[in-house]
Amino acid sequence: MPLVDSFLVREGCAVAPNAHRDRMRESARELWGSEVDPSAVDDAVAALYAQAAHTLGGEAGLFFPKLTLEQRGGELRFDVNARPIAETRLETTAHLIAYPGSDERTHPRLKGPDFAWQERVRAWALERGASDALLRARSAGVNSAGTSDGTSHPLAPQIHYSETAYGSVALWSNGVLVTSIDTDRLPSITEHMIVEIARERGHETLAAPLTKQRLLEADVVWLLSSLHGVREATVGLTDLPAPHVADAYAPPRGPFAPAARDFQDALWERAVPLGELFA
Repeated sequence: MPLVDSFLVREGCAVAPNAHRDRMRESARELWGSEVDPSAVDDAVAALYAQAAHTLGGEAGLFFPKLTLEQRGGELRFDVNARPIAETRLETTAHLIAYPGSDERTHPRLKGPDFAWQERVRAWALERGASDALLRARSAGVNSAGTSDGTSHPLAPQIHYSETAYGSVALWSNGVLVTSIDTDRLPSITEHMIVEIARERGHETLAAPLTKQRLLEADVVWLLSSLHGVREATVGLTDLPAPHVADAYAPPRGPFAPAARDFQDALWERAVPLGELFA
């Protein structure tokens, strides 16, 4: 059961690579803490990211490396796969569709152990014309503020979404940046950086249930990931058992949403050379 990390590397630089390293260390301690000494975890994680810096820190071009850490018989092993990519691979928009099934991940806060299930869900979305699939929050009974879908009480429990199979979801509503309140999900480095940028620019931020109503009434919905950064997203939400993207769209709209490109640029203004951190 390996742990995996990936982040875009451009001309030897990456956004918040130290935060990726810290998340990997915390994940390894959570997953293997009873089997591996904490100092061994720290040493292996440090060596993994040092290898990434050595491999990519001085390289020109664009890469989306796959960093893998796994435990076999109490011994930690790691690997760095550089994976060069073309600029044309990067996207600025996305189409999301709501996955009708439950979240079957066994380790939703970790990156890697549930990739097989996540890949099946994303394949399901791609077959229906979407880029990725919205996952229902695991805490399905959370009360949601605002007028509920088809219920008379504004605080009635309703379905809300936590993230996608391979990304984090944020939306803008009346000048407020809203992210998922669900904590039983992968801690997104990109989301953390976007929230930080929004606050520095004077925007209010809020963690709240991402309900169907909030998504449909948002000024804009963003899909965040370590590969593409910030993508403006259309959203297909339907109760049909086998939905397609065309069934329902919430196009980007509204006057209170900042441009995704501005935040994407701000994200990369914070990029740092890998070689200075991990070499």
